[in-house]
Amino acid sequence: MSEKKKTAAAGRLEPVTNVGRQCALYLGLVALLAGGVAFVAPLDRTPAEAMDDTVMPLIGDFIMLPPLGAEEGAKATIATFYVTGDAAREMWDAFPMQPVEDECVGRWSKYGNGMVCYGDNGDGSPAEPPYECTFGIELTTQVLTLAQDC
Repeated sequence: MSEKKKTAAAGRLEPVTNVGRQCALYLGLVALLAGGVAFVAPLDRTPAEAMDDTVMPLIGDFIMLPPLGAEEGAKATIATFYVTGDAAREMWDAFPMQPVEDECVGRWSKYGNGMVCYGDNGDGSPAEPPYECTFGIELTTQVLTLAQDC
């Protein structure tokens, strides 16, 4: 073969042979990876959550409320969350302040920066639910706020 033909041949792509086997290999590899992810990671949790045994489901309620003192019929702009169960207990334990008796609800409370958690009743008897926390997020300003007062 002449030098000119060798140079031209070197710039050309070789024809792909065994296309069926290559496709089958790639599809098999994709299926294996997808199956491994589905088998190893729970589908209802993000990968970070699936690796963390301390992630727990939330128990509680959610409601959109208007700001405190707003006129009747005002747009609801505060996403308000009520958390109970183990998550509320962990939030209560994490609050650094000492509890004070809340005159509005008659329970021990820890309040700070738009969040409040409630513990036992003021007389020391267990409350139902035992722990609960509430906080609101004013969506127009993305600031924590309480959506309710006494």
